[in-house]
Amino acid sequence: MRKLIFAASLLLLGQAGFGQAVNDQAIIPVSVTLNSILRLTVVSGGNIDFVVNTIAQYTSGINSGGGDARYQTNFTVSASQDFDVTIRAEDATFIGQDNSANTMPLNNVGLDLTESGSGVDPTNWALPPAVLALTNASQNIVTGATGAAAGGADKNNFTIQWRLGTSEGAMNGSSLLAQSLTPDRYITNVFLELVPK
Repeated sequence: MRKLIFAASLLLLGQAGFGQAVNDQAIIPVSVTLNSILRLTVVSGGNIDFVVNTIAQYTSGINSGGGDARYQTNFTVSASQDFDVTIRAEDATFIGQDNSANTMPLNNVGLDLTESGSGVDPTNWALPPAVLALTNASQNIVTGATGAAAGGADKNNFTIQWRLGTSEGAMNGSSLLAQSLTPDRYITNVFLELVPK
């Protein structure tokens, strides 16, 4: 009987030794959160103040294209997706600060855009081909190319070169002198807007 119990014990132990391994698994959740980055930064030129005090400026205007930093706005865009940049004036006209009844047409002010980042026009985005007149309707000043406009401030660095009374492009064709505008300090706010595609 002992031999039988001993043999049965050996048989059971032998079976345990040849048993199959048990597989186990664990679940590890992995997630990726992509936050949208859309940042427009005015680096310099956040306040443009044209001062007309000569007849030459009344007749020929003021052009920042010559590199006068007083009439330039530098801005950068950092974006995780393609984008456009629009510009518009808050009001339908410039409004006199001394007398709000005095108005001046917005199209006396124009703008041209240049880029100095590592992005390439028109590969990464398109800039207006000519001087635009300021309006209170949104106008694209940077049109991002699909799949190419996203990037940092080093890539998307732009400068608005402002003009007053130069009759360029879509600007008012009459000089400031010919318009006989009432002397005043005319103001409006201009909005730059970064628009994701």
